[in-house]
Amino acid sequence: MWIWLLPDDRVRARVEKRQYRSVVKHIFIPRRSGWVSRRPDGDAAGAALWYPPGTKRHNFRETVAESLPFLPAGLPRLGKASRLQRLVVSHWPREPHWYLSVLSISPESQRQGHGSALLQPGLEKADRDGVGCWLETQRESNLPFYRRFRFELVKEMEVEPDVRLWAMWRPPAVSPGSRPGSRH
Repeated sequence: MWIWLLPDDRVRARVEKRQYRSVVKHIFIPRRSGWVSRRPDGDAAGAALWYPPGTKRHNFRETVAESLPFLPAGLPRLGKASRLQRLVVSHWPREPHWYLSVLSISPESQRQGHGSALLQPGLEKADRDGVGCWLETQRESNLPFYRRFRFELVKEMEVEPDVRLWAMWRPPAVSPGSRPGSRH
């Protein structure tokens, strides 16, 4: 998605770094819903950023924190970004859920268990809360990974030709005396 939004490699790298730094600091740390995995050398291997139930709407300060890193480079891409946001939001479940906004593992740290470890805190909180989990992935090749954690494919969305997202839902864990909610 980042390549589609910002095709220039240098611009994208600069904007991505600023944007992630800003949303972690202003959105996910206050929600206590971001986790980092570290390599043996201490460098970050990856991160998982979750929205707890009922926290996806941003206040003014959070909206600014998310948007400012895109300026000025992303200004010509605002139309694309707005279309993408409308498409994604239109498919979000109506029932309470934990939303996996980002699961990102550095290329050199992939296939070492970091992704699985980073998913666990959010999944455990959702199970404890008795709610489901939602995510969108940009890569069809990620579907088997998420299926290992009980995510089910709900919808394939075409952002534009050759740009797709796959929406996945993980039903609430069912414990004695509880009943699962409806998906949408």
